[in-house]
Amino acid sequence: RPDTGVYVEKVGDGSVEGLLGVGDEILQVNGEVVAGLSLDQVTRLMTRESSASLRILPARRNQR
Repeated sequence: RPDTGVYVEKVGDGSVEGLLGVGDEILQVNGEVVAGLSLDQVTRLMTRESSASLRILPARRNQR
């Protein structure tokens, strides 16, 4: 299957620390599915309102 997902590449200091991680896949922004959308389109969805609700699929991380 072609990969049409949107993935977190970097998390800024003091942002959603502990809630969002590098490699997590963003599935929805404010209830809208983002698969197949461009990065610009997803960015517009995230900044259209003063806050954004995300549905994510966490990346598998090594548990120690």
